[in-house]
Amino acid sequence: MFKSKLSPPEGKGKERYLLLFIVAFVGMMIAFLPNMINNKGIFMYYGDFNSQQLMFYKHAQQMVKEGNFGWDWGTDLGSGFVGTYSFYLLGSPFFWLTTLFPVGSTVYLMPWLLAIKTGVAAMCAYAYIRRFITNRDCAAIGGLLYAFSGFQTYNIFFNHFHDATAFFPLLLLAFELLVQEKKRGAFAIAVAITATISYFFFVSAVVFTVIYFFLRCIDKDFEIDVKKFVSLGIEAVIGLAMSCIILLPSVLMVMNNYRVNERMVGLDYILYNDKARVARIFQAFFTLSDMPARVNIFDVDSARWASLAGYLPLFSMCGVIAYMRTRKKRDWLSWSVIVFVIMACVPFLNSAFTLFNASYYARWYYHPILLFALMTAKVLEEDHTQLKKGFIPTAAAGIGFLAVGLLPKYEGEDIVYGKLAQYPELYYIQVGVTLAMIIALGVLIYFIAKKKLDFHKTALVMTMISCIVCNTSEVWYGVKQGSDNANYIEHGINGGKNIDAAALDAAFSYGGEDSDFYRIDVSDSIDNWVMFWDMPCMRCFHSCVDPSIMDFYAEIGQQRDVATRIDTDYYALRSLNSVRYYFNELPEKQRKGEEEVTHPELVPKLQGFTYLDTMNGFNIYENNNYIPMGFAFDYYVTDNDIKNESELNRSLMLEKALVINDNQAATYSDYIRYYSFLDEDFSYDAYVQNCADRKAESCYYFRHDTNGFTGRINLSSPKLVYFSVPYEKGWSATVNGVETKVEKVNYGMMAVPVPAGDCEIKFTYSAEGQTKGIALTVIGFVGLAVYLAYYKFFDKETKEENKKKNAESRKEV
Repeated sequence: MFKSKLSPPEGKGKERYLLLFIVAFVGMMIAFLPNMINNKGIFMYYGDFNSQQLMFYKHAQQMVKEGNFGWDWGTDLGSGFVGTYSFYLLGSPFFWLTTLFPVGSTVYLMPWLLAIKTGVAAMCAYAYIRRFITNRDCAAIGGLLYAFSGFQTYNIFFNHFHDATAFFPLLLLAFELLVQEKKRGAFAIAVAITATISYFFFVSAVVFTVIYFFLRCIDKDFEIDVKKFVSLGIEAVIGLAMSCIILLPSVLMVMNNYRVNERMVGLDYILYNDKARVARIFQAFFTLSDMPARVNIFDVDSARWASLAGYLPLFSMCGVIAYMRTRKKRDWLSWSVIVFVIMACVPFLNSAFTLFNASYYARWYYHPILLFALMTAKVLEEDHTQLKKGFIPTAAAGIGFLAVGLLPKYEGEDIVYGKLAQYPELYYIQVGVTLAMIIALGVLIYFIAKKKLDFHKTALVMTMISCIVCNTSEVWYGVKQGSDNANYIEHGINGGKNIDAAALDAAFSYGGEDSDFYRIDVSDSIDNWVMFWDMPCMRCFHSCVDPSIMDFYAEIGQQRDVATRIDTDYYALRSLNSVRYYFNELPEKQRKGEEEVTHPELVPKLQGFTYLDTMNGFNIYENNNYIPMGFAFDYYVTDNDIKNESELNRSLMLEKALVINDNQAATYSDYIRYYSFLDEDFSYDAYVQNCADRKAESCYYFRHDTNGFTGRINLSSPKLVYFSVPYEKGWSATVNGVETKVEKVNYGMMAVPVPAGDCEIKFTYSAEGQTKGIALTVIGFVGLAVYLAYYKFFDKETKEENKKKNAESRKEV
């Protein structure tokens, strides 16, 4: 018979923490090592891992080690460092480990960090599951299932997701300790850790924990009362306050991002627009998972990066189904499966984990996966023969989903079979590994169970092997999706060594201005390489840049969602953004020496740029119409003027006039006047003249650092001086030492009114909410100390319980 009560750990014996960490660490490294050996210590994957994760770690490590916690000039047009990188890594203890190593070492550390994260995830999941499981081997199996679930393997692509999943089990463990054993403080610390690591995953963790609370209340042995409920609330608030040093500036910045405010309408609330979505949700738990950007068995092209994965190695949903089928009465774990399946299948409920955003994500699945691992461990402990109750449904579902790939499809006018899967190699891996897991599970249930072997230890060993097989098979497939690693390492990671920055700076200085700053731009498919080179760049693949950048580009007709990738047609935007050089990657055969390197004098459509030099596998072109940072405008136009023109004309207009609102136009009527554009104003010659006019009244001196920037300019009359730096409330400015209002112009950039004559303009940056965030964090830590002291020294109930415990201890002695 199965017990209805889940009991805390009992008995003495050696726990499995060290074993789990070693197995998880080594298991993950087995997947990485062949590629690392091939790339001399660097693990190369594909997609976002190569084009974001590697350089973000390098860039952020360098910023931290140099003490640059304010403005980040190296991300897009610039962004607040804390708000920009808190989603990815800044709150992660694993990232801070990298600061113990030299700058640039992160590309070598990444696989080791991922292995450590996996080990920590296994240990933390074990600690939570162990609370309900007496048998340590069964709890260890649960820990491994969580750490190597399909969700974890899928999100190697998004390596920073593993920071959140590693520590999440501690949040539920601390919750249980507070309610069941009145162990105070741990829940506040767990909340603080969760919120600090990632505000995005904190939202889903909060939603899940609230639901978890109500599910636990179903259990008659879950002893909750008003006092404990209040303690939960107090510790949640304290933990939230403790995290505000990172959380508050991040939230204030991200709330201005238009993507946060996208909402569902109409039938989107109750039906997915993808007809295969619900089937994919179930498939994710019964077969080896699809990969990022590789939606495979179901031939659809949506939710390609949604983290729709959840397969548990070896067991799949066998333990979960067996658990539910063998309960005489539905308990809280059984209800949890029903609740979370419904939430996953109903769009509006699914979106609760992302604050009801319209974009589809399944990035909360690791929460219920932990409970699925617990249910599997519970069945193994109580009566492993009952796994038979789940084996047939699990095997049937797994084989059924795999069989979808054999359905007919059209190839031209012919009907073909077995070609529905979009990625045949991945399909073969999914079929082979899933069937192998089904067979191995059958052997475990129907044959090994009858042998005179220690079933639980055998199951543990088989789980270890299965975790490694499932993870490694997909990681090796992902590695093969990467392109030309040798070129990436030579010209991307190590590219800075091949660029003669002194020569570029010398060419740059011929204009006479005394400046330490200019931007570059790069050709297609070179996302974020410049972060390795330490060169500010207009092109950037980053989802969390300052929202003003997105506003600026959106209003002038340029798409800016997850990346800034401006076509070469819009050459005027390069000058507006003080882009000095354009790096155009050589064709592959020229890079490899198979063809002679050519140096075309011009780049197609990129007018005004002429060939300068060849470095690092790139032809470098100089902008003949370059405008230094900080330049004055004589004219303005209105929003209607801009919106009535084509996208190309809009970019040309910005070289002649600022876009300001009516109030600004009235306020600065002595500084700037209205301009009505004529057809001849959109010619290339007019553009060249406008650039020359802007350069004639630009800053002859410009210096920047993480705290802001200083410019000096000599004007013939009072004017608005424009800087292609994103507007934020955290900016303040002085002109000749006098505090001056910072104006938001061009939909998202900054300008200040400057009088005639030789003037010094100083901008200072302090992230919005930074000071309050620090204060709240201090208050949170003080509050935690006061809270714990109160219950230790002044709470009567706690003092009585401590007396009883001490008396019982003396009796035992």
